[in-house]
Amino acid sequence: MSPDQLAASRAALWRDLQPVLARTPALSFHSGSDLAGFPITDTATLRRDYGAWNSLGMSDATLRALAQDAEEGAASGELSAGWSTGSGSGARGLFLSRPSERADYLGQILARLLPAPDLLRRQRLALHLRASNSLYSDVGRRRFAFAHVPLGESTEASLKRLRQFDPTILIAPPHRLAAFARAGARFPSLRHLFCGSEPVSEAERSFVDDRLGLRPRGIYQATEGFIAAECAEGRLHLNDHVMIIELEPVPGTPGYRPIITDLRRVSQPIVRVRGDDYLEIDARPCPCGFAGRVIHPPQGRVTDIWYYAGRTFTPPRVVAAIEAVLGGDTNWQAVADTDRVVLHVSPCCPADIATLAARSLTRELGGTVPVVVMQDLTAWRGPKRRKVKGGNA
Repeated sequence: MSPDQLAASRAALWRDLQPVLARTPALSFHSGSDLAGFPITDTATLRRDYGAWNSLGMSDATLRALAQDAEEGAASGELSAGWSTGSGSGARGLFLSRPSERADYLGQILARLLPAPDLLRRQRLALHLRASNSLYSDVGRRRFAFAHVPLGESTEASLKRLRQFDPTILIAPPHRLAAFARAGARFPSLRHLFCGSEPVSEAERSFVDDRLGLRPRGIYQATEGFIAAECAEGRLHLNDHVMIIELEPVPGTPGYRPIITDLRRVSQPIVRVRGDDYLEIDARPCPCGFAGRVIHPPQGRVTDIWYYAGRTFTPPRVVAAIEAVLGGDTNWQAVADTDRVVLHVSPCCPADIATLAARSLTRELGGTVPVVVMQDLTAWRGPKRRKVKGGNA
């Protein structure tokens, strides 16, 4: 599909979406306008009142109760609401869908991730999530057997479940895949390995590939939608065929933050919602043939950009400097404060290697602040990992 064909397809989907927007309180005043006539909304504003952001006339309280029921395994009926894994800061988003939307969503995901012959074969899909939800488990009604592996379990308990299920497809956060790799896991039937919900570095992919025998392909998904997927060539393409993703420049950097419009969401329309992730464009051509723009895998959020001595340091720069020494098999987290950076590493990391990593980061920062090493990162806490944390802006 050419860029012109993509634009025409998006314009048609946008026209079809207008009656839905007219029924959505937060957007009804602007329905019928061009996209530029709609306001840009931050995710925090959307999360304050989900009642204003649905086309079904449901209140915020009703939706939150429905999502909590799903969290506790007490959901009923065809309408599905649930909570996201959560942002790096712990905030969770609520998503809402009907059966037709879930079928469309799953169709998009599977078509982007699997080659056509594998869509026709029986598959066993294991998905690591904080909690299960029909948005994903509906896949089990087709040629796919589905297993939910809770993130709250230990690595050992998760591996036991996975050995019993014997997946052909596994989707998990990178930190879990790295933990499986360290544990010497073997998945004899595994054919497709994907990672999502948090940033993954090239060093970490290489480590997982070396230990598990498959390179994990990236899925970039948020409460706001299925934003991008990695093609067979290893490039992360925006889903420009079903989304309008505006790129808002981040001052002092070569990157952007996304402003997301999902052209297929009906129950819970997403129009010009500003995401928090820091993105950089990958301008190299991709031979896979998919028309979506290519981005580098996100390494952090806009709030995780550091500012020292009038200079700007983005998460990709921090990750590259540290993992040039540590590689992808060491747990670490770099936290910026007003007058220093603390590099937390696993107690298993040799002290001299941790010191070399700190020196590498110091060079990247141009000596603007000291980097202090603390070997106290025993395990990741919470549902989502953040390797680079801000706080000094």
